[in-house]
Amino acid sequence: MKPTHIAATAAAAVVVVLAGCAAGSPTQPTPGAADAAAPAVRAQRLGAPIRYEFDGVTDDLLTAGLGTAGLLGAAPTFADPRKPTALELRRRAIYMNYRGLADLAAAPGSGPAVAGVELLVGLHTPATGASTAMLQIPRDFDTTKPCLVAVASSGSRGIYGALPTAGGWGLRHGCAVVHTDKGTGSGFFDVASGRGARIDGTLGTAGAVATAGDPPLSFEPDPATVARLAAQRPHAVLFRHANSGMNVEAHWGEYLLQAIDVAFDLLNREYPDRAEAFRPANTLVMAAGVSNGGGTVLHALEHDVAGWIDGAVVSEPNISVPGTGVFGYSVRPLYELLLEHLLLQPCAVLAEDDATAPFLAATVAARPALEQWCRDLAARGELPAGEPDAIARAARERLIALGIEPGALRLGHVNVHASLWTAVAVAYTSAYARLPPDELPCGVGFAATDAAGLPRALTEEELARIFADSTGIAPTAGVNLVAAGADGTLRAANLGSIDLALCLRGLHDRVAPGLTAARATPRADSRPVILMHGRLDGLVPVGHSSRPWFYSSAVAGGDTAGVRYYEIERGQHFDAFLPAPGFKGHYVAMQPFFDTAMDLLAAHLLTGSVLPPSQVVRTAILATPGDDAITVERGALVIPQ
Repeated sequence: MKPTHIAATAAAAVVVVLAGCAAGSPTQPTPGAADAAAPAVRAQRLGAPIRYEFDGVTDDLLTAGLGTAGLLGAAPTFADPRKPTALELRRRAIYMNYRGLADLAAAPGSGPAVAGVELLVGLHTPATGASTAMLQIPRDFDTTKPCLVAVASSGSRGIYGALPTAGGWGLRHGCAVVHTDKGTGSGFFDVASGRGARIDGTLGTAGAVATAGDPPLSFEPDPATVARLAAQRPHAVLFRHANSGMNVEAHWGEYLLQAIDVAFDLLNREYPDRAEAFRPANTLVMAAGVSNGGGTVLHALEHDVAGWIDGAVVSEPNISVPGTGVFGYSVRPLYELLLEHLLLQPCAVLAEDDATAPFLAATVAARPALEQWCRDLAARGELPAGEPDAIARAARERLIALGIEPGALRLGHVNVHASLWTAVAVAYTSAYARLPPDELPCGVGFAATDAAGLPRALTEEELARIFADSTGIAPTAGVNLVAAGADGTLRAANLGSIDLALCLRGLHDRVAPGLTAARATPRADSRPVILMHGRLDGLVPVGHSSRPWFYSSAVAGGDTAGVRYYEIERGQHFDAFLPAPGFKGHYVAMQPFFDTAMDLLAAHLLTGSVLPPSQVVRTAILATPGDDAITVERGALVIPQ
């Protein structure tokens, strides 16, 4: 369902003016001021850009030539499954990202095919490590009225991980779009074969001397640490987010600014005859992101002292502003909350009384094991002793006391049985603690497994398609979490355990500096930022992310703060789940609200139209929200229920 736009005049302005994305934002920096800051974020280019040109018929920027019908169909295949081409991998990667992020039946978001040019670049700095940037220039990009949308992939996804959400709006409106994978991405490394994915998805060998035109590997771990790991776990698979030894989240904002810097250089190379070079000062620059991509945008605004970014739209951001004390509970980083979920939610789901909740059948089938989980929690002193149902209620109450919305716990069955908490906890522990590839958090690593759950080698077909199929964090694309069992044998361990949760919690001193480095600094300038979040988000709790960031930013900026906060009453984190039983009819898609917010931001920057006040969104973003207005009054954040 797409809400009715709040102002027909604003919508018309976007349609007309964004035919060329005209510059002239009221917040444009002084010419030359932004450019002077470029060396501070400039990254080394790893080889020449990879350049594709798409005709909009057989292939395109938005859907890789699939269109809505193709996105709704079967996954694209390869002529040679053992050695797919870069373009075949690109098409499948775009398909998999749409299927993983979008509610295609309700809001496919593809629209007409978009012809144009796409350029991929590998980047590196000693401080931030490796990342990938991509610039897409639609054929209808108007060089006389330039606009650039800067986006970051959600989750740990690869370079196409923002295309179905934040990137699509820019392409459909004639803007160039620059993407960053923010140092996470689907870069993987197979220890057994010594191969990983190049930035175009094809396989390459570590340490090989690159010949002319060979793209760089997305992730090439230190050979000594790989050798030590191989001696213990020869079938291990590494992922850049978890195993690069970098706390990439601490640099998310820098990656986006590096991508913007690259975008202007590439634009000027594509249009060498333009009288005046493209610069932030003469180009409308909007930033946009969802989930981890949203957190990336907010961090980029903190670093953007030169004013490259004119405004932003952010949805469901993973952003941490701990210590805010106006909510009746202590605001905590997502990492600390997910450890509590990993520990408590397998028991707490037994207290969910909604018979229509998604994945309930999986909980019913696993009830004996989950009841034992409850008993073990009580035996370890984590919860009061009693019957399993009573222990489950105590687990649920403890999560609510932490500041988790009760409505968000309805999605607990999904989170537990999809191994969400285990996957995120293990990967983020490695990243925050900056663990080398051969130091595994609590002994948990990644590998393909056989029918008995034992580690095995990846097949050539599996290895070839990880770039396209992977979300960048295991379990994914046939790769599972593996750990030693009671008998010392390595087996699949996707569900996790109480022992794992407590072990990870015990690594707090190793993780704490990384959490501190990733903390947000509330912004205080007047640049417009539209912040959105679904109240029923079961992954990124609204009370520990968007609400404290909005409150802290509003307080820091006072009357000049340009931030607006729209809390979507029936929104949750994963639009792709909406057609599934238990989701349909209970939740609304976030993407249509995101697209509307982009329309509103563009109209504001181009015409000076007023952004709607902060509000709880029941069905549509309103110009006058009345009793649904969100306000900061006498030091308190007031959010209507």
